[in-house]
This record gives sequence, C-alpha cells and structure tokens, in this order.
Amino acid sequence: MFERQPTWPGDLNLYLGLARFASFAALSAVALTVSSAAQAQVNLSLLKTVSLTSTFTTGNAAFIGSNPSALAWNGTSAWLGGYNQSGAVGTTAIVQISNVLTGTTTFGTAFGQINTTPNSRGLTSLAIQGSSLYASLDTGAGNANSVRAFDAATGTSLWAIGNAAGGNDSTRRGDGVAIDPGFNGGGTNQGVSYLSIGSGRRHLLNSTTGAYLNGQNAGAIVTTSAGTSNWRDLAFNPVTGDLYARESNRIASAIRTADNNFGGSSAFLGNLTVNAAVDNNNIAFVNALNGGNFLIVNDRVSAANGQSFSSVVKAFDLSGNQLSLTLGGFAPLLGNAAYDFAFDSASQTLAVSDFANRELYVFAVNPQQVPGGAAPEPASGVLGLIGFLTLGLYRRRRKTAGK
Repeated sequence: MFERQPTWPGDLNLYLGLARFASFAALSAVALTVSSAAQAQVNLSLLKTVSLTSTFTTGNAAFIGSNPSALAWNGTSAWLGGYNQSGAVGTTAIVQISNVLTGTTTFGTAFGQINTTPNSRGLTSLAIQGSSLYASLDTGAGNANSVRAFDAATGTSLWAIGNAAGGNDSTRRGDGVAIDPGFNGGGTNQGVSYLSIGSGRRHLLNSTTGAYLNGQNAGAIVTTSAGTSNWRDLAFNPVTGDLYARESNRIASAIRTADNNFGGSSAFLGNLTVNAAVDNNNIAFVNALNGGNFLIVNDRVSAANGQSFSSVVKAFDLSGNQLSLTLGGFAPLLGNAAYDFAFDSASQTLAVSDFANRELYVFAVNPQQVPGGAAPEPASGVLGLIGFLTLGLYRRRRKTAGK
C-alpha cells in the first residue's frame, strides 16, 4: 500500500495553518463566551466602604448637609454634594474625599455653600472633567446657582449660570449635569449639559465660561414620548453622544443625530414604575472593558425606608434589557433607595453614594472575565485541538527524520 512521504516545508505549513486556525477559533470562543457572559451578567466587587459621618455633622469643616445626594468620581478622589433634610431652610455644599482607595482617606473643607437651601432640596448631580467640577442644584425654582463650575482641587468658584459670560440665567432648575462629548464624540456641541424640570431641551454650556453654546433657548429637544419632563439626572455615551436620562423614575433614551439634535422623541427603556413625585433617581453610563456598555440606575419608585440595595440598583443594556447584577458578599443596611453613581473608565471602578446610610461604596466592575474566574468551556476543547495538532506535527517530523 502506497504511503505518502511527508514533504517539508509543505506539511509544516499545513500543520501550522491548522494550528493558527485552531488558535483563532479558541480566541473567538473565549471572546464570545466572555461577551455573552458579561452582557448577561454584571459583576460588582466591593473595594472600599467610606463612612460619611463627618459630612453631615454640623460644625464640621466637611459639612455638606443632611445627606449625600450627588457624586463625582475620578478613580482616586470622590466629590459629594449634599441634600437638606433638616425640616427647615439649611445649608448644602460640596466636599472632596481624597485617596479613597489607597493611602489615608481624607475629607477636605466643604465649598460652594448654599445657605438658603429649602427643606427636601439640594445638589442633584456632579460631573468631573480634568481639573474642573460641575454641579447642578435644584431649589424648587429658577436659581442663579442651578449650574456651577469649580476648581476641583481648591473648590474655587469658576462660574455660575447666573453670572456666566455671554448672558445670565436664573430661570432654570438644575436637574442633572453631565459632560457632553458631542455628536460621535466630536463636533461643535461639546461642553457641560444639564436638564431642567419643565424644559424639554438639553441645555449646553461652555465648560470654561458657562455661556450657552446654542443660545439660552435653543438646546437640542429631548422631550419624551409621554410629553413629560420631570428630569432627575442624565448621562452620555462618550462615543456616540447619545443621551440617557431619568424622567419620573423611568430611563429615557435620546439618540444623537447631529451636533444639536436628537432624533424623534426620547424613548423609554426598561420596565420601571413611573413616579414623578420622587427625586434622587440617578443614572451612570458604564463602558466596561469586560462586558461592553450598560446603564446603572436606582429604581426609586418610593422614598420609604427599608429598601434593599440589591432590589433597587439595576443594570440595563442600551436596548433596555435588564442584566443580572451580582454583588458578591456585599449587603449594606436597608435604605430609602436614594443612590447616586459615578463610573471611572480608566480604573474600571464604580462609586456609589448611599443617601440613607451616609456611606460611599467603590466597586470594581466585572473584575473577572468569567463569573467565578473559571476558564470558558469552549476554549478548552479548541486548545486541546492545538495540542493534538502540535503533537502530530512533532511525531510526523520524527518519523520522517528516521527514514
């Protein structure tokens, strides 16, 4: 019986080609497994809990009000904005917390005090970009301090919407502030965006001066399909410029079609109960390396105490499908469902402020490629194929050498 003699480098190329194919298949299998697992499940692993006791102690230099209601995070420091729940007119402010994850965690001196904050009002949102911090404030009516900018390190005031260059505005309420990356992450509409209850537009400010970039009443329309505008917070997709907002506890999605335009009415995502009377409904856009993009929100349909973190905090993909959220062994005290979120892309960490328990939590997002750290099953079989092909190549080469 005729037996073909191996030829070199022909057979070598054949085996190497098969090995390369097997390697590609293995990597593809791993990628698909990781992607499907991560998209179906979001894993949060607690890194640090910080007590915020000093921030609500009257007379303390870090005093920001009765409770923390707004949060910014850059992977190293956190900034907290306060809420007045004293039962009377009181003070709200902002404070920086340094070295949250490493070294000695320290609280700075509060800044941006508003001493005439009505009861059940306060800071609604914070956003950090470089060395500047932006804050939105809702006092229940138009206010010259509804949107402000500060030096993030010193707390020095840079501008307020009521004294901004190019035109003052004290007619708005500040119901969420975020960094607008512009259409597809560029274009002319990049700056500080905010929403205001009663206004169906995304307002845009120059980050350096506070001046309106599209005019005071010409921001892109983001009116919801329900025709309502009880805004509470907003976040942007940093790549596309699409906007996601909280409105009456729902998630509103506005798809960017141009620098100053969102196509059609804002659609509602997810299955959240509507309640326009409850505030502190927040949202963050998370672009996780191990799992793609998703939204994290607090489903706060009620302000009652006794609600669990795990039942209130929810994750959704950008189509509105709810994702499974695992917290490891994290189980904080019951609260009133008022949580704010801030994601840092560079460190892949999510900071969460707890209004009722006055604590700050920092989580690693999807710290393992596969839940539990197990190797993906499809890859093991394909990697085995690589080993088999390599062994066959070795044996064939030895056999040829011996003839």
